[in-house]
Amino acid sequence: MSTDASTPFVDADEPTPGPTAAECDHVLARVHEFLDHEVDTATGDEIRAHLTECEPCLDRFDVEQAVKSLVKRCCGGDKAPDRLRVSIMSSITVTRRSL
Repeated sequence: MSTDASTPFVDADEPTPGPTAAECDHVLARVHEFLDHEVDTATGDEIRAHLTECEPCLDRFDVEQAVKSLVKRCCGGDKAPDRLRVSIMSSITVTRRSL
């Protein structure tokens, strides 16, 4: 079988290069936002695609998801004191008015 110089020969047994370290850093930096459904649809799709291609990132994601689930199960019934709620809501109102 011959190949010309313009078409590189790809060995089917060689693994294809995976995501770069920068791509992994980007995904892992946003994993909490992703778990909390705080990313837009395009970003969510990008993170999901990365996780399907990158086993180390998927492993880290699984750990973060398990921790979040554990915290929710153990602390999910806690309610902030009324005074704290009022203080936070007041701060939000002041911030919105200043925008």
